[in-house]
Amino acid sequence: MDVKKVTGLVLAGGNSTRMGQNKSLLKIDSKSLIEIVVEKLKNLFDEIIVVTNNPENYPMLKDIRFEKDCIETPVKNSLVGIYTGLLKSSNDHVFVVACDMPFLNMDLVQHMLSELGNEDILVPFLEGHYEPLHAIYNKTCLANIKHMIDIGNYKIINLYNDVKTIYVNEKEIRSIDPQLKSFMNINTKDIFDSLDK
Repeated sequence: MDVKKVTGLVLAGGNSTRMGQNKSLLKIDSKSLIEIVVEKLKNLFDEIIVVTNNPENYPMLKDIRFEKDCIETPVKNSLVGIYTGLLKSSNDHVFVVACDMPFLNMDLVQHMLSELGNEDILVPFLEGHYEPLHAIYNKTCLANIKHMIDIGNYKIINLYNDVKTIYVNEKEIRSIDPQLKSFMNINTKDIFDSLDK
């Protein structure tokens, strides 16, 4: 897949309830988590969208498109962020990542892009779990996602059985990212405090 036909999509809409503050603005080596993620994506993607209802929190992000959730729901959820990004993307595919995943391995992302065929979703499957916020989604998913949102079913992995989903297996992933650091999200104070900053 030509990376020029894929949008990098960063979800920054969570409440950070476990962190007690906006985790996307926590700093490692003087850069916020979201800056680190966006800078990595800029090395690969021409179009980057950050989905957040508070774009004013990110004046440090230059040449970035911000989009607010296009559907209001009673519960904050990543599914609406994915839907918004897909809807607003000028490309058919988006690579989705959370704002609190600063150890993104771009070789792994590139590998996933090279594996992309005509499926609706390409998602890693690790240690018995999906990684829905380190995955590639196609606009062909939009109708299914909208239906899920309409009925209040916000669990992303429930989408996978309804569309053509291909899984990237653990062996493949570990050959590029042996410690699976790409999938480490900084969503608690303990995790953040344990980092070598």
